Amino acid sequence: MKDKCNREIKHLRFSITSKCNYNCIYCDQEGFIPKTSELTVDEITKLCKILAEILHVTRIKFTGGEPLCREEIVQIIKNVSDLHLYKDISMTTNGLLLYEKAEELYKAGLNRINVSLSSLNPELYKKIYGSDSLEIVLKGLKKAKEVGFNPIKLNFVLMKGLNDGELDNLIEFCGINNYILQLIELHEVSDAIGGNGDFYKRHHLDVKPIIEELESKAKETITRGSMQNRKVFKLNNSAVVETITPSHEFCMGCTKLRVGCDGNLFGCLYRSDLGKNIKEALRNHHSLSKYEQIVKQVVDSREPYY
Repeated sequence: MKDKCNREIKHLRFSITSKCNYNCIYCDQEGFIPKTSELTVDEITKLCKILAEILHVTRIKFTGGEPLCREEIVQIIKNVSDLHLYKDISMTTNGLLLYEKAEELYKAGLNRINVSLSSLNPELYKKIYGSDSLEIVLKGLKKAKEVGFNPIKLNFVLMKGLNDGELDNLIEFCGINNYILQLIELHEVSDAIGGNGDFYKRHHLDVKPIIEELESKAKETITRGSMQNRKVFKLNNSAVVETITPSHEFCMGCTKLRVGCDGNLFGCLYRSDLGKNIKEALRNHHSLSKYEQIVKQVVDSREPYY
Protein backbone atom coordinates (compact mmCIF):
# COMPACT_ATOMS: atom_id res chain seq x y z
CA MET A 1 0.00 0.00 0.00
CA LYS A 2 1.36 3.40 -1.02
CA ASP A 3 0.63 6.86 0.37
CA LYS A 4 -0.13 9.97 -1.68
CA CYS A 5 3.61 10.62 -2.06
CA ASN A 6 4.04 7.19 -3.65
CA ARG A 7 5.86 5.85 -0.57
CA GLU A 8 5.14 2.19 0.05
CA ILE A 9 4.72 0.92 3.62
CA LYS A 10 7.44 -1.69 4.10
CA HIS A 11 7.79 -2.07 7.85
CA LEU A 12 6.10 -1.48 11.20
CA ARG A 13 7.24 0.21 14.39
CA PHE A 14 5.03 -1.16 17.16
CA SER A 15 5.03 0.24 20.71
CA ILE A 16 3.85 -2.39 23.18
CA THR A 17 3.98 -0.30 26.37
CA SER A 18 4.36 3.28 27.53
CA LYS A 19 6.05 2.11 30.74
CA CYS A 20 9.77 2.74 31.11
CA ASN A 21 12.40 2.18 33.79
CA TYR A 22 14.52 5.11 32.54
CA ASN A 23 14.07 8.86 32.42
CA CYS A 24 16.03 9.86 29.32
CA ILE A 25 16.61 13.56 28.84
CA TYR A 26 15.85 13.39 25.10
CA CYS A 27 12.85 11.02 25.23
CA ASP A 28 10.27 11.48 22.46
CA GLN A 29 7.84 8.83 23.78
CA GLU A 30 7.59 7.52 20.20
CA GLY A 31 5.71 10.67 19.26
CA PHE A 32 2.50 10.06 21.22
CA ILE A 33 0.92 9.68 24.64
CA PRO A 34 -1.54 6.75 24.91
CA LYS A 35 -5.11 7.80 25.56
CA THR A 36 -6.52 4.39 26.53
CA SER A 37 -5.23 1.12 28.00
CA GLU A 38 -2.55 -0.97 26.33
CA LEU A 39 -3.49 -3.59 23.78
CA THR A 40 -3.65 -7.11 25.20
CA VAL A 41 -1.23 -9.79 24.02
CA ASP A 42 -3.98 -11.33 21.86
CA GLU A 43 -4.83 -7.93 20.35
CA ILE A 44 -1.16 -7.26 19.56
CA THR A 45 -0.86 -10.66 17.89
CA LYS A 46 -4.07 -10.17 15.93
CA LEU A 47 -3.08 -6.69 14.79
CA CYS A 48 0.37 -7.89 13.68
CA LYS A 49 -1.35 -10.57 11.59
CA ILE A 50 -3.87 -8.13 10.09
CA LEU A 51 -1.22 -5.53 9.18
CA ALA A 52 1.04 -8.16 7.59
CA GLU A 53 -1.84 -9.43 5.47
CA ILE A 54 -3.02 -5.96 4.41
CA LEU A 55 0.36 -4.28 3.87
CA HIS A 56 2.42 -7.36 2.92
CA VAL A 57 5.12 -6.22 5.34
CA THR A 58 7.67 -8.71 6.65
CA ARG A 59 9.61 -6.46 9.06
CA ILE A 60 8.52 -5.27 12.47
CA LYS A 61 10.30 -3.47 15.30
CA PHE A 62 8.91 -3.52 18.85
CA THR A 63 9.44 -0.43 21.00
CA GLY A 64 8.04 1.20 24.14
CA GLY A 65 8.43 3.07 26.43
CA GLU A 66 10.77 0.23 27.25
CA PRO A 67 9.47 -3.01 25.67
CA LEU A 68 11.25 -5.19 28.22
CA CYS A 69 9.06 -3.60 30.91
CA ARG A 70 6.09 -5.39 29.34
CA GLU A 71 5.64 -8.52 31.46
CA GLU A 72 4.49 -10.63 28.50
CA ILE A 73 7.24 -9.51 26.13
CA VAL A 74 8.62 -13.00 25.48
CA GLN A 75 5.12 -14.32 24.74
CA ILE A 76 4.46 -11.41 22.38
CA ILE A 77 7.64 -12.15 20.43
CA LYS A 78 6.82 -15.86 20.27
CA ASN A 79 3.25 -15.22 19.12
CA VAL A 80 4.37 -12.91 16.32
CA SER A 81 7.18 -15.26 15.31
CA ASP A 82 4.72 -18.17 15.20
CA LEU A 83 2.60 -16.27 12.67
CA HIS A 84 5.38 -17.03 10.14
CA LEU A 85 4.57 -13.74 8.41
CA TYR A 86 7.58 -11.68 9.55
CA LYS A 87 11.09 -12.44 8.34
CA ASP A 88 12.67 -9.76 10.55
CA ILE A 89 11.53 -9.16 14.13
CA SER A 90 13.60 -6.59 16.01
CA MET A 91 13.44 -4.51 19.16
CA THR A 92 14.80 -1.24 20.48
CA THR A 93 15.66 -1.28 24.20
CA ASN A 94 17.60 0.61 26.84
CA GLY A 95 19.22 -2.71 27.74
CA LEU A 96 18.64 -2.60 31.50
CA LEU A 97 16.78 -5.95 31.52
CA LEU A 98 18.63 -7.44 28.58
CA TYR A 99 20.94 -9.68 30.58
CA GLU A 100 18.07 -11.57 32.19
CA LYS A 101 15.86 -11.73 29.11
CA ALA A 102 18.24 -12.06 26.13
CA GLU A 103 18.22 -15.84 25.87
CA GLU A 104 14.44 -16.16 26.19
CA LEU A 105 13.89 -13.45 23.60
CA TYR A 106 16.26 -15.09 21.14
CA LYS A 107 14.61 -18.49 21.55
CA ALA A 108 11.18 -16.87 21.14
CA GLY A 109 12.13 -15.59 17.70
CA LEU A 110 13.56 -12.10 18.14
CA ASN A 111 16.15 -11.57 15.40
CA ARG A 112 17.84 -8.26 16.17
CA ILE A 113 18.18 -5.61 18.87
CA ASN A 114 19.00 -1.92 18.99
CA VAL A 115 20.33 -0.79 22.36
CA SER A 116 20.43 2.87 23.37
CA LEU A 117 23.98 3.76 24.40
CA SER A 118 24.85 7.44 24.25
CA SER A 119 27.81 7.32 26.63
CA LEU A 120 30.47 4.96 27.97
CA ASN A 121 31.12 7.30 30.89
CA PRO A 122 29.15 6.10 33.98
CA GLU A 123 28.47 9.60 35.30
CA LEU A 124 27.39 10.99 31.95
CA TYR A 125 25.34 7.87 31.27
CA LYS A 126 23.47 8.49 34.53
CA LYS A 127 22.88 12.13 33.57
CA ILE A 128 21.51 11.20 30.14
CA TYR A 129 19.38 8.23 31.14
CA GLY A 130 18.54 8.96 34.77
CA SER A 131 19.87 5.55 35.76
CA ASP A 132 23.21 4.46 37.22
CA SER A 133 23.24 1.22 35.24
CA LEU A 134 25.89 1.40 32.53
CA GLU A 135 27.68 -1.74 33.75
CA ILE A 136 24.42 -3.73 33.77
CA VAL A 137 23.70 -2.65 30.20
CA LEU A 138 27.20 -3.59 29.02
CA LYS A 139 26.75 -6.97 30.69
CA GLY A 140 23.45 -7.36 28.84
CA LEU A 141 25.08 -6.50 25.51
CA LYS A 142 27.69 -9.19 26.07
CA LYS A 143 24.98 -11.71 26.93
CA ALA A 144 22.96 -10.80 23.84
CA LYS A 145 26.00 -11.41 21.67
CA GLU A 146 26.67 -14.76 23.36
CA VAL A 147 23.15 -16.08 22.78
CA GLY A 148 23.33 -15.27 19.07
CA PHE A 149 21.88 -11.84 18.34
CA ASN A 150 23.45 -10.45 15.16
CA PRO A 151 23.66 -7.67 14.26
CA ILE A 152 23.52 -5.69 17.50
CA LYS A 153 23.14 -1.96 16.91
CA LEU A 154 23.92 0.77 19.43
CA ASN A 155 21.87 3.95 19.19
CA PHE A 156 24.09 6.96 19.91
CA VAL A 157 22.14 10.24 20.05
CA LEU A 158 24.67 13.02 19.60
CA MET A 159 24.17 16.01 21.94
CA LYS A 160 26.28 19.15 21.97
CA GLY A 161 27.83 19.89 25.34
CA LEU A 162 27.04 16.42 26.64
CA ASN A 163 28.43 13.48 24.70
CA ASP A 164 29.84 15.10 21.56
CA GLY A 165 33.34 14.19 22.74
CA GLU A 166 32.55 10.47 22.97
CA LEU A 167 32.00 9.54 19.35
CA ASP A 168 35.52 8.20 18.80
CA ASN A 169 35.27 6.07 21.94
CA LEU A 170 31.98 4.57 20.80
CA ILE A 171 33.36 3.85 17.33
CA GLU A 172 36.36 2.08 18.87
CA PHE A 173 34.08 0.16 21.26
CA CYS A 174 31.91 -1.01 18.35
CA GLY A 175 34.94 -2.03 16.30
CA ILE A 176 36.29 -4.16 19.14
CA ASN A 177 32.95 -5.81 19.95
CA ASN A 178 31.51 -6.10 16.43
CA TYR A 179 28.52 -3.86 17.12
CA ILE A 180 27.07 -1.41 14.60
CA LEU A 181 26.95 2.20 15.76
CA GLN A 182 23.90 4.22 14.75
CA LEU A 183 24.85 7.89 14.92
CA ILE A 184 21.57 9.75 15.42
CA GLU A 185 21.13 13.49 15.05
CA LEU A 186 18.99 14.97 17.82
CA HIS A 187 15.54 15.85 16.51
CA GLU A 188 12.88 18.19 17.83
CA VAL A 189 10.34 16.36 19.95
CA SER A 190 6.84 15.90 18.56
CA ASP A 191 4.26 18.53 19.47
CA ALA A 192 2.04 15.59 20.47
CA ILE A 193 4.01 15.27 23.71
CA GLY A 194 4.54 18.96 24.32
CA GLY A 195 7.88 19.46 22.59
CA ASN A 196 11.07 20.63 24.30
CA GLY A 197 12.48 23.32 22.04
CA ASP A 198 14.88 24.69 24.65
CA PHE A 199 16.65 21.34 25.02
CA TYR A 200 16.95 21.02 21.24
CA LYS A 201 18.39 24.52 20.89
CA ARG A 202 21.00 23.87 23.59
CA HIS A 203 22.11 20.43 22.51
CA HIS A 204 21.41 20.00 18.81
CA LEU A 205 24.53 19.46 16.72
CA ASP A 206 24.55 19.30 12.93
CA VAL A 207 26.07 15.92 12.06
CA LYS A 208 26.78 16.76 8.40
CA PRO A 209 30.45 17.72 9.06
CA ILE A 210 30.87 14.49 11.03
CA ILE A 211 29.35 12.48 8.18
CA GLU A 212 31.75 14.14 5.73
CA GLU A 213 34.70 13.28 7.99
CA LEU A 214 33.56 9.67 8.37
CA GLU A 215 33.17 9.39 4.61
CA SER A 216 36.72 10.67 4.06
CA LYS A 217 38.08 8.02 6.44
CA ALA A 218 35.87 5.10 5.44
CA LYS A 219 37.23 2.21 3.43
CA GLU A 220 33.71 1.68 2.08
CA THR A 221 30.54 3.78 2.01
CA ILE A 222 27.10 2.29 1.43
CA THR A 223 23.85 4.17 0.90
CA ARG A 224 20.85 2.31 2.25
CA GLY A 225 18.29 3.42 -0.30
CA SER A 226 15.57 1.34 1.34
CA MET A 227 16.15 3.19 4.61
CA GLN A 228 15.84 6.89 3.74
CA ASN A 229 19.18 6.92 1.89
CA ARG A 230 21.13 6.47 5.11
CA LYS A 231 24.90 6.56 4.80
CA VAL A 232 26.73 3.56 6.25
CA PHE A 233 30.50 3.74 6.72
CA LYS A 234 32.83 0.78 7.10
CA LEU A 235 35.94 2.01 8.87
CA ASN A 236 39.49 0.67 9.02
CA ASN A 237 39.13 -0.56 12.61
CA SER A 238 36.27 -2.87 11.49
CA ALA A 239 33.66 -0.53 12.98
CA VAL A 240 30.47 0.14 11.04
CA VAL A 241 28.72 3.50 11.53
CA GLU A 242 25.22 4.14 10.24
CA THR A 243 23.94 7.73 10.22
CA ILE A 244 20.40 8.94 10.84
CA THR A 245 19.59 12.60 10.20
CA PRO A 246 16.09 14.16 10.12
CA SER A 247 15.56 15.92 6.80
CA HIS A 248 13.29 16.21 3.78
CA GLU A 249 15.16 13.35 2.14
CA PHE A 250 14.68 11.31 5.32
CA CYS A 251 10.92 11.91 5.16
CA MET A 252 10.68 11.21 1.45
CA GLY A 253 12.31 7.83 2.00
CA CYS A 254 10.10 6.90 4.95
CA THR A 255 8.32 3.56 4.55
CA LYS A 256 7.15 3.14 8.14
CA LEU A 257 3.76 2.75 9.78
CA ARG A 258 3.65 3.29 13.55
CA VAL A 259 1.44 1.55 16.06
CA GLY A 260 0.93 2.97 19.55
CA CYS A 261 0.58 0.71 22.57
CA ASP A 262 -3.11 1.68 22.83
CA GLY A 263 -3.86 0.74 19.21
CA ASN A 264 -3.32 4.13 17.59
CA LEU A 265 -2.09 3.78 14.01
CA PHE A 266 -0.15 6.74 12.66
CA GLY A 267 2.30 7.43 9.89
CA CYS A 268 4.74 9.97 11.34
CA LEU A 269 6.61 10.49 14.60
CA TYR A 270 5.56 14.15 14.53
CA ARG A 271 1.91 13.68 13.53
CA SER A 272 0.29 11.10 15.78
CA ASP A 273 -2.71 13.47 15.81
CA LEU A 274 -3.48 12.23 12.29
CA GLY A 275 -3.69 8.65 13.51
CA LYS A 276 -6.70 6.42 13.97
CA ASN A 277 -7.23 4.02 16.86
CA ILE A 278 -7.98 0.48 15.76
CA LYS A 279 -8.66 -1.06 19.19
CA GLU A 280 -12.47 -0.94 18.95
CA ALA A 281 -12.37 -2.60 15.55
CA LEU A 282 -10.14 -5.36 16.93
CA ARG A 283 -12.63 -6.08 19.70
CA ASN A 284 -15.58 -6.15 17.28
CA HIS A 285 -13.94 -8.77 15.05
CA HIS A 286 -14.49 -7.01 11.75
CA SER A 287 -13.72 -8.41 8.33
CA LEU A 288 -10.29 -7.82 6.82
CA SER A 289 -11.80 -5.27 4.42
CA LYS A 290 -12.91 -3.11 7.38
CA TYR A 291 -9.39 -3.09 8.80
CA GLU A 292 -8.06 -2.28 5.35
CA GLN A 293 -10.25 0.84 5.24
CA ILE A 294 -8.84 2.03 8.56
CA VAL A 295 -5.24 1.35 7.52
CA LYS A 296 -5.76 3.11 4.19
CA GLN A 297 -7.08 6.23 5.95
CA VAL A 298 -3.92 6.38 8.04
CA VAL A 299 -1.60 5.69 5.11
CA ASP A 300 -3.36 8.39 3.07
CA SER A 301 -2.74 10.88 5.91
CA ARG A 302 1.04 10.52 5.62
CA GLU A 303 2.96 13.52 4.30
CA PRO A 304 6.61 14.63 4.60
CA TYR A 305 7.11 16.51 7.86
CA TYR A 306 10.32 18.31 6.83
